[in-house]
Amino acid sequence: MGAKTARRKLSTRLFAALFFVSFLVLLASAAALVAASWMVYEGDAEDRLAAQLEVSAQKLAGLDEQEMCVQAEQLSLADVRVTLVAPDGSVWFDSYANAAMLENHDNREEIAAAREGKANAVFRRSVTTGTDALYVATQIDGTGAVLRLSETRTSLSYYLGSLLVPLFVIVLFATALSLVLARFITKKVTAPLLSVSLEDPLASEAYAEVEPLLDRIDVQRRELLEQNSELEQAVNVRREFTGNVSHEMKSPLQVIGGYAELIESGITSPEDTKRFAGLIRSEAQSMRTLIDDVLLLSKLDEGAGGGALLEIDLASACERAIDRLEPAAAARKVHVRLKLQEGVVVLGSLTLVEQIVYNLVDNAIRYGKEHGEVLVETYVSGELVKLVVSDDGAGIPPEARERVFERFYRVDTSRSRDMGGTGLGLAIVKHAAESMNGVVSVGKSALGGARFEVSLPVCNSNETSV
Repeated sequence: MGAKTARRKLSTRLFAALFFVSFLVLLASAAALVAASWMVYEGDAEDRLAAQLEVSAQKLAGLDEQEMCVQAEQLSLADVRVTLVAPDGSVWFDSYANAAMLENHDNREEIAAAREGKANAVFRRSVTTGTDALYVATQIDGTGAVLRLSETRTSLSYYLGSLLVPLFVIVLFATALSLVLARFITKKVTAPLLSVSLEDPLASEAYAEVEPLLDRIDVQRRELLEQNSELEQAVNVRREFTGNVSHEMKSPLQVIGGYAELIESGITSPEDTKRFAGLIRSEAQSMRTLIDDVLLLSKLDEGAGGGALLEIDLASACERAIDRLEPAAAARKVHVRLKLQEGVVVLGSLTLVEQIVYNLVDNAIRYGKEHGEVLVETYVSGELVKLVVSDDGAGIPPEARERVFERFYRVDTSRSRDMGGTGLGLAIVKHAAESMNGVVSVGKSALGGARFEVSLPVCNSNETSV
């Protein structure tokens, strides 16, 4: 058998999933917040610079080159670079560099856009200062010159770099918060599942999605408990049955052994030897009958007690079984009266049907009154045929009627042993009837004794194929 595959716990997988999702969400939220703040900050700076450009351009409107250069130099704009570009692209004035040293700016994006009257806010790296800057430019009315303002700005990458320490703190916080949230949610989610008790799974407050599984577990649990109970009961019955068989066989074996020992010793007279031999034969027959009954019950327990199912004429089966009991009835001077309905057919085992009749009538003869009467009758009631055997004996007390079908149960132990029998007859009757889908019951007869009734399904030969 291969090694058992290690399975991951649901709580572990759920915790890992929640942790990574919450961590990524928090991290993405932080990054988005930083990016949004940078964009808002840069947008405000662009609006402010554009407003300054508009005011400054109005101051330079209508002036000549020299006057514009003087006025541009006097503009009081903190941290803002002022550049005045001539109509031909040459630089007239620059607040951060020597204008004469600067190259022609006619190809600058913001200058070209200003000449065309388009929006011209441009973010790029300055060739002159070597820094990232925001440029805005506008054409001065009536001159053809262009006024450009620029301000050194921080790029997003540089902005993020400057926030490295705060971002590291945010990552640590996101990690810790994700761990706490994931653990808390995992416990909350798995708590109903962990609360499921295998002793009573339906009593738990688990999720509706697992209710079918819990229903199945509960059904299987009850089935297992029932099977265990049945197995335990079967073991107890088997143990009791074995003990009873051993006990029932011990008495005839002791009788056989005792008489055989007397005969073997040679001290018995010929008359006693003959009598002892008869007793030994009688006890041996009792043992044989007991063994036959035990074997029949074992077959019935295994569902193979009667062989093939046949269509049986119930009246004929009753007559054959009762014929075998004529010597027993004559010995006790008991009259067996028959009241049989002709033409009634049942589907079953001929052996078991005759065994049922034989055991019931045999009991009635044994326990009825001497010089008494036993009534055997059959009749159809609906879809069932009733076989009723009544005697005029002492009857069976109501409290013992449920137990008379148990193996080796005797209502009056001392009297039953004197009357003979194995104590298995009624157990065989019950199991045989059940094997043919029938039932047996006991009550008080009109004759004053016991009344046994066996109900079997009526066989419709037109619908039955054997």
